[in-house]
Amino acid sequence: MTMTQRIFSALLVLAVLVLATRPNAQERLRKNETYCLQAGAGGGETGGAQPLLCRFETLEQCLASKTANSDTCMLNPAISFGNRSR
Repeated sequence: MTMTQRIFSALLVLAVLVLATRPNAQERLRKNETYCLQAGAGGGETGGAQPLLCRFETLEQCLASKTANSDTCMLNPAISFGNRSR
């Protein structure tokens, strides 16, 4: 094998390993991101919408974290219904 073929083979193996572990890493990151808290339209200093806080595994956890009546909890829009784990 030439040097170019060795490098190509090594890169191919690395790419396969990265792709093989990717779904598991994403699932670990999403475990506690099933629900999101959207702060109400109070706006804070910027006067605009607040970012979603997607760190809740259950709806109850999200609801318990609300600090204003205008806060809402929702399913994480980044997680499709078909990929949600219980």
